[in-house]
Amino acid sequence: MRKHARVAVLGGLVLSLALTACSTNSGDGSGEGTNEGTQGSLDIIGTAEDAKGPAAPVEGAQTGGTLKYIGLTDFTHLDPARTYVGSFMMIQSGLLGRTLTGYKEVGDGSIQLVGDLATDSGKDVAGDCKTWEFTLKDGLKYEDGTVITAQDVAYGIARSFSPELADGAQFLQNWLQESREYKGPYDGAEKVPPGVKVDGNKLTFSFDTARCEVPFAVAMPNTTPVPEAKDTKTDYDNKPFSSGPYKIESRTLGESMTLVRNEHWAADSDPIRHAYPDKWTFEFGTEPKDNSVRLDANASGDENLWSFTGVHPDILGNVTGNMDKYKGRLVHGEQKYNGYLAINNLRVKDLAVRQALNYAVPRDRWIQLNGGEFAGKPNTSFMTKSVPGYKEFNVYPTDIEKAKGLLGGKATKLRYAYSNDGELSGQIADMFKEEYAKAGIELETIAISPDDYYGQIGDPTNKYDLYWAGWGADWPSGSTVIPPCLGEDGLVLDANTGTNYSFFTEKTIEDEIDRLSGLPITEALPGWGELDEKILTEFAPYVPLDSSYNVWITGSNVGGQYLQQNLSTVDVTKLFVRDPALNAG
Repeated sequence: MRKHARVAVLGGLVLSLALTACSTNSGDGSGEGTNEGTQGSLDIIGTAEDAKGPAAPVEGAQTGGTLKYIGLTDFTHLDPARTYVGSFMMIQSGLLGRTLTGYKEVGDGSIQLVGDLATDSGKDVAGDCKTWEFTLKDGLKYEDGTVITAQDVAYGIARSFSPELADGAQFLQNWLQESREYKGPYDGAEKVPPGVKVDGNKLTFSFDTARCEVPFAVAMPNTTPVPEAKDTKTDYDNKPFSSGPYKIESRTLGESMTLVRNEHWAADSDPIRHAYPDKWTFEFGTEPKDNSVRLDANASGDENLWSFTGVHPDILGNVTGNMDKYKGRLVHGEQKYNGYLAINNLRVKDLAVRQALNYAVPRDRWIQLNGGEFAGKPNTSFMTKSVPGYKEFNVYPTDIEKAKGLLGGKATKLRYAYSNDGELSGQIADMFKEEYAKAGIELETIAISPDDYYGQIGDPTNKYDLYWAGWGADWPSGSTVIPPCLGEDGLVLDANTGTNYSFFTEKTIEDEIDRLSGLPITEALPGWGELDEKILTEFAPYVPLDSSYNVWITGSNVGGQYLQQNLSTVDVTKLFVRDPALNAG
């Protein structure tokens, strides 16, 4: 999944397989969550018993009150077919929608994959991973009290085949119909996608080849149910119909949003979510530094504030150096996201130039500018250590002279695009310009709108050579990292919805992706790390930068601060208001 477009840098099989957290969350509900990164591993998928609600209570949680969010930009996509940025997914799947399966914190720092809408994590009908069956729980309802059906889930998946709605994860779609001839349920087309069968409250998925990671794929937002009668196509982004604990009461795009309770959501059916606050308000337009200053000040009236935006580098040292001061207001930890410079391979076709960009990258200055060790850790691969199968390597150690030699004294001019989301991004652009000049690479820096940042860099006709992107594994397997980012699965050359921002493709790499994808997940794990190294060594289609670390603070009246493992951001399903009467308006 995509990391949020830089509001500062801060800003999966044998069926008995499942995931252990990418790291250990020691948050105790008091707001002192920490998350120390470890090598990713695989354990067990939850049982039907684990899929039962309600979710285990958060220690000290109170019901009622209003939580108030502040941030720079609105959530570009809340349509579950289009949602693919971690924070957007947290709002959609944490507050507004439910999916066939989902991730449940089990209290020891790990998470289980469990049935959410479904009674369990799926049945491998013949034991060959080619046919999967999911049965919906009884009594599931939408915000208007109508019953959620298997047909609605199938229709929601069908929508995600539509080119105009294909911004979200595409694993299930690619597996169901590799040719992608089906274009969604509109204009008289079938309302159920190819490979999917609905029988009462059951959904059956059939595949031509083994797809042992289906239980994970159906945890993505595009299995959120959508009733056909409520489908407003591209306008569905503005007000999706709720199957989760909250619904949208009001929204002014780019400015504000208010969520209130979905009275028809039943906690007894939900093993994942809580619904502690009565209301959530969202205010957009606050610059990242101002965001952190306001949260830090904790002024009267601001005690209920929280944000997905991490602490700004300018005050990060003050926070990390005085953690006792923020007791009960702080959560920090290593995230599963990488940060990298995508090299546009449609424009930068000279391998020597791409290799020079790698040798000359100022990785240490990058991390320093973003706040040091509490903002990120150096990374020299695409996969991060949280992904099982990760391989540690450093193909291009920093060497300015080697970069110069590769360029052979030729003048090299490139266009670097960055998100115009605050002063820091401009400073980073200036830093890259200065450092790459030392190797003889002249960068023209271009600020682009932070609104739909990924849509802009994902446009194959973009006029940029270099730009930042971030990615996190959708589940613990290299199959959710290499194919969508460095393979044809993420390459959409007739739209701006792809996730291969380097526009890189190579037949030998595709052949190996196909081979690994056909193996049981545990057999394939080491192959993904080896393929990662091969791609960077032989083709250099990107420049690795870091694996993310983040620090968040909240107002003093906010409790339940945890770092959600799968999405690597603040877990909205656990937040509560300590004193519901305070700032309740």
